[in-house]
This record gives sequence, structure tokens and C-alpha cells, in this order.
Amino acid sequence: MSISTSSCRKPAGLSSDAKHDSQAVVTGWASELSGRILPYGSNTDDFIDALLPCSTPYRPMSDLSAAFTAYKPAPGKEIREYPHLCRGLKAIVEPFPSSIKPEFAVTHLTKLSFPFDAFVKHHHQTSPDISVSFPGKSIRPIDWQSIAMVIEVKAEEKDDPFPRRGLKNVRTVEQLAKNARNLMLAHGFLAAYVVGIYGNSVRIARFDHTCALVSKAFNLKVGGAKTLQKFFWHFAHPMVGNTVVGADPTVTPLDAGSQEWVKSELRKANARNWPRHMSELRKGRRVEVYDEKTGRCVPYLLYHVVDVNGRLFSRATMVWRAIEDTRIWRDGRLVANPACTTVAKPRILKEAWRQLIRTAEAQFYHRLNEKIPEERRYGLPKMVCGGDIGVFEYRWWKDSQKCSPRRKRGRRISGPPGRVHSAVPSPLLFSSMGSSTSPPAAGVSLSSDYIPQEGFPLPHPLHQTYSWRLVYGNEYVHRERSHMRMVIDDVGRPLTEFVSTREMVRAMRDAIKGHELAWKDAKLLHRDVSVGNILIADNPEGNDFIGFIHDFDYSSMEDDGIPDECDGGPAKSASAIDLAQAYEIPEDLARKKEHTGTFYFMAIEILTEPGVIHDAHHDLESFYWVLIWVFVRHTNHGDYRGKGLCDAIFKFGSDESSADAKSGWLERARFNVPGNKPLTYLLEELTALVLYHIPTRRRDARRTLLTYESVLEVFDKALAMDGWPENDWRPCELFKTDGRTGIAPILATVPDEAAYSNDGSVFYKNPVQVLLTATGTRPPKPKVVLPPPPRTAPQLRGPMTRSRARAKRAIAAVMEEDEQDDCSSRSLLVTSVQPKGSKKPRRE
Repeated sequence: MSISTSSCRKPAGLSSDAKHDSQAVVTGWASELSGRILPYGSNTDDFIDALLPCSTPYRPMSDLSAAFTAYKPAPGKEIREYPHLCRGLKAIVEPFPSSIKPEFAVTHLTKLSFPFDAFVKHHHQTSPDISVSFPGKSIRPIDWQSIAMVIEVKAEEKDDPFPRRGLKNVRTVEQLAKNARNLMLAHGFLAAYVVGIYGNSVRIARFDHTCALVSKAFNLKVGGAKTLQKFFWHFAHPMVGNTVVGADPTVTPLDAGSQEWVKSELRKANARNWPRHMSELRKGRRVEVYDEKTGRCVPYLLYHVVDVNGRLFSRATMVWRAIEDTRIWRDGRLVANPACTTVAKPRILKEAWRQLIRTAEAQFYHRLNEKIPEERRYGLPKMVCGGDIGVFEYRWWKDSQKCSPRRKRGRRISGPPGRVHSAVPSPLLFSSMGSSTSPPAAGVSLSSDYIPQEGFPLPHPLHQTYSWRLVYGNEYVHRERSHMRMVIDDVGRPLTEFVSTREMVRAMRDAIKGHELAWKDAKLLHRDVSVGNILIADNPEGNDFIGFIHDFDYSSMEDDGIPDECDGGPAKSASAIDLAQAYEIPEDLARKKEHTGTFYFMAIEILTEPGVIHDAHHDLESFYWVLIWVFVRHTNHGDYRGKGLCDAIFKFGSDESSADAKSGWLERARFNVPGNKPLTYLLEELTALVLYHIPTRRRDARRTLLTYESVLEVFDKALAMDGWPENDWRPCELFKTDGRTGIAPILATVPDEAAYSNDGSVFYKNPVQVLLTATGTRPPKPKVVLPPPPRTAPQLRGPMTRSRARAKRAIAAVMEEDEQDDCSSRSLLVTSVQPKGSKKPRRE
């Protein structure tokens, strides 16, 4: 996911509506949902009590026996019954106080696009049958910003998809999943609730970013009205936060005053292209960024979405433009801080849901900050603040669970970093006093291991998923995800938006220097060098470099590994401790053996040699492939193959075919870039270096690994040459796009939509391989498969009960599937799960 000022767009192709029924989309969603729909709770009351903790106890209100009398579902009469169903829903919430009473609207004819306009063409529209407003709010205008929940309706009980297989049932669950995805993205929900009504049978589903938990079915006309009333009551009375259960208490929408303040600050700062970023300001939000180094929360105002991962069960990465909220609280509202004289600086805020078995990206930035002095930093971004909110919350929760001895002794713990005083008396789990530099906040003494004095108010963490553990216990803790946010100081534009080829080459040179600095000084290896991870700085005036490398999600450190996350440092995952003890996770050697990277830019040896340890020279080769990628797409390369040159070099499919195409290119490449001798020299010399670097079986050839010195020497010589042309960027002509390509498909036969992650990237073992497998176009590549869920819920007692080898395989599989979860060609398989302690598993 690129931290850039312009997102990489997928190529325009079929319209979003046309893509809706394509085999690629159907198979992609089936793959994503496969094995992640888990029935939960022995009855619906258990489901509601466990997953919708309520601040005000529910008591049955009025006689509801006649609420759904007019609703008479029957085949072919589904749409006709929507109004009757809506009236019944209104009747069950009629006794609610007006401040928490939701509105219901029939919306099956309303086409709702993806929540953010810049990405609408990448996702088809949806039309929820019935939409539900936030408590006490209007449902008008009907868009994702005003919808808190959706209800999907089918005519018959046999349409209930959860106990059944088949394409029709996959599409029914897909409807629920897409609505949940849109709700979570639009509002920053931690979990979204949707309701399915099938004839008179009803189910409630809770989606988060790792799986979905589904209730037992209950009858709408036999006690079901009371159950739904209880559900809506709980939904409107969260234990924390001011809106609904599942909402993030660290997030609030931007009100009119905040929107005007953002505009004013950006205007004063004369921020680059800021008016263009105001088109969806009303969709912005104020968030608290937990800084794991200081234990504080720093408020930021998010005003423009740069990039978003539209997958549901994934890291769900979102990248925003943001400015720090330096206002202070006075008389119950935020006002400008008269003591603050600094001008707001646009920064990049990135949030994602990392897998617990992966090191948090903030840890890599902490390593860079600790090991590389500011005066030596070059070609690397700087993290301003950030951390894993889920880890902090888990530590707080665990501390409350065990009733720590220090609390028994009455030892005083520092109070929280302030409270947001709002009209609604529901405190935030994380809060700040306007700014990290404001006097009240600065006067609070905190540390990285800070835990609030109050007990954790919920039965389970919010910012760290707990769904798999609720069903299986710690056996499937490696499936869980944790919520992280971090703010990056440097903002840049994609490498493919260079003005001149010299600017592009210099940016790449600077990124390589940054890569060298990270590896030699901080022992941090990037391992995912790609066109999206090298940026050209928006404002290079304050730096010696104009390009930098970022996105350290897949990086490794010499002392990296889950066991090392347990040494008590900041943001060390307590859940990772359980994971390490239970599974005996191997050290960094195994982590380095992962098949990591963006497919088109992987080093040839990584593609062809299973188990090879990823090293710095592999990343240096990836820089070469990035240069070639940009060269063939955005310059007048002069090759006789024209548009076909990209196809000839970058073959998508198997590892072997990709490696063969790259090797053939290195053997036969000839360069003569018209009017650009420096670039011709650079390409010729680098190609020669890479040719002798790649593995070879020829007895007369000696392999010479790439080094920073050899590669940078060629770049420096080329940059020192005269004859670089000006303004020689060319739009990519391979597709009907705006010409700014990141990673777009190069083969017309590759299926669309589900084939790519939202930034256009194609990762190893991605959905394209699934789709090609399903259609029989290419044979599947063998992969490690996660063991299926156990037939009974295991209880971990004492030593590990499963074999060490099987545990390691399970963890390795989950780590490899991170962004492309469970890429298989199976149709949706609903995993039937029994509550802990059940004796006889069965399928519903």
C-alpha cells in the first residue's frame, strides 16, 4: 500500500456493474469468504450478550406479538413485503427513547457506490434491501455516511445460506459481506453488524477483519420480535463510544467546525494542491493516534483518502492525508490554541490490521529512528508517532483479567492522558487534550508501558480481533489481527509520475541509499521493493534527497521474530507471547525464507530457488526490475516491440515462467533510448551487473552478487552525465487509463477486479492464480495449506498438544496468505463450530 499523494489506479475496463457477475468477482469473493463464516453461540441471546455488550440492561417493552402480522413472505413476493417488514421493525423500536431510535428505509432500488469516490470504478454498486440509520439520526440522505446497519431479505427459509453450499448461497453471503465491508470503511467501524431475513427465519452476523460470526437462526414470528428488539437496544447502547456497538471510540466524524478549521490550516500552510483534496472532506474523521513510545494519544484530522484496500478479511489498509489537531478543549468544544504558533503540516496517516504473527510496522520505524541519527537519515521516511492500539488494549484487558497485584496493593497508576469532554457521558478508551503539545497533556507523566488505572470496560478487546479465540480458544490465535495507526512525516508522489527521467533515476538512487542505510545501520531488510514503494518527495526542499523507500510491512530485522516481541519493550504483543509459547515459533531464519515481495519485481533466485534466504542483493535486483518497469511504460524506449515489450519481460503466471522471461531479457537486452544517452548508459551497465548476479548453471560463469557500491556507482555516473532531456515523461499506452500506472495487468487474458489488491499490486499467491485455477487456464502451484479447523474445540493445557511441525506449517501458511487470505478455488465452505466444551461437532 503506497504512502503517496496519488493512488495507483486499476485500469479502466468493464463498468463496475458489469464486473458484478464476472467469474473473477464471484470466485474471488468465494475464496475470501471460504472457511471464515463461523456460527457462534448456543442461542441468539448468548450471541447478543457476548458480542454486543450493553451499557443499559435491556428489558422487554410492550407487546410485540403483532409487530410482523402483516409481513407474509412467499416466493415471488419478496419485494412486495419490504414495506410490511419495515413497519414491523419500526414497531419494535417505537418504545425506544427518541435519542436512540433508529430509522428504517427500503433501499433495494437505491444504488450505493463504494464509500470513497476515487475508488468507485474499482467496486460495483450495492443495493441493501433495508437500511438502518444511526440511533436518533435520520436515514436521509441515503448514503453510506448515514447508514449504520443493513438488512438483506429473501423470500424463503431455504434461502438461508449458512447451512448450505452452492453458488447461490455464496452470492447471498457475499451480499452481506460487501455491505459489512462498506460500513467498516465508511465509518471506521471495528466490526459491522448485518441482519439476514429468510422468510420467517432470521440471523445476525458480526463481521470484522478476520472472519464473521453468525447467530443461530430464530423465528421472526415466534419470539423473534423480542429478540430483534433486544438486538437493536444493545446495538444502540455501546459500553464505550457514543454511537453504536462496533464503532471505534477513537474516531469521530468531522463536524462543520472541524472541516472549516482544516481548510483554514491548509490555506495558511499553502499545502500542495490542497483544494483538490477537499472534495470529500465531509467523509473525513478525527482519530486518536496511540504513540507507543510515549504512551500518549495524539489527535489527527483525516481529510483525504489516498489509498484503501477494499478487501474485507485483510489488513484493510487505509492511507489518509492528515494534519495534527492542535486545538484545545474549552467550554465543551474544540477551539484554536492561542499558544500554538506553528503552521499545520500535511502528513500521511496509515492504519491497518496486521496479523498477530507479523511484527508491527511501527517497530521497523522505531528501529530506523533509534539506529540512524537525524543528520544521517537519507532516502527514508520518518515516523512522527504511532503504534499498535490493539496491543495496548490487549495489555490493559489482560491486566484487568488477572487483577494485577499492584492494584491490590493500592499502588497508584498514572491517570489517562485527558478526556474528551462531550455532551454524551461515554468516555473514550483513548483520548487527548487537543494536542500532544498542549499544557494539560504535556503535564501528564506517561510511559510506553502505561496501563490505565480503570479496569478494562469490555469483555474482550476492541482493537484486536478476538473472534477465532471465542470459537476455538488460543488454538487459532494466529488468525487474529491487531489495529495499528502511524503518522509519516514525508509525503510523496508515485515514481511513475516523474517529470523527467533524470528525476526518476535520482529518486531511485536516493531510495537505494535509504535501503542501504536501513540495512547497514539498522539491520532492517525491506524485502518488498516495488514501484509502489518508491516515492518522489512532494517537498524535497528540507531534505538532501528527492526520493525515498517506504512501506516496511514485510521487512525483517536481524533480531526480528515473534519471541523477540516478548521482551517488554513498547508495543510488544502480549498475545504474541501466547502464540510463541504455544507454537514455538522459529527464529528469523524461517521468517526470511518466506516467499515475500511483489510478484513482478521479485529477484529471479527468489522465484526459482525454494527456501532461499532473502538477502540485500535480492532487493537490489528488485530495484533493477522497477527501473525496467518504469522505462518500458513511461519513456520512449525505442524498442521495435513497442507495447509488447512489457509483456515480453514481465510474465504473470508461474514463478518459472516469470523467471525465464526475465533471464531471457537479460541475455538479449539492447538499449538505445532516443535522445537520452545517460539513461542508455545506466540501463546497459545495470543489465550487465544483474546478468552476472543471477544464478547460472554454466560452468564457465562466475556469479558476482550485486552490492550497494557497484549499483550506486552506475547510478552516480549516469546522473553526472550531460544530455538528460527535460519533461520526457510519457503516459502509459498499454491501457485506457489516465496514463499514471503503478502495477496494472500486462496480459489481456488475466481476469479483472479480484485479480489485484486495491493499489493494483499483484502479490505472490494472489487471487489471479485462484481464478486461473478455477477456470483451468493454468495448473495450480503447490502451496502450504492451513490445517482445517479442528472437529472439536481444543483446550490448551500444559505442553503443546499438536505436533511442532504441523504448528509451524499452520503459522507459515497464515503469514504467507496475509494480504491474500486463503486463496483457494473452493466454493464457500461454512465452517460449523461448536461452543467450547461441546462433545459432538456437527454441521448445521
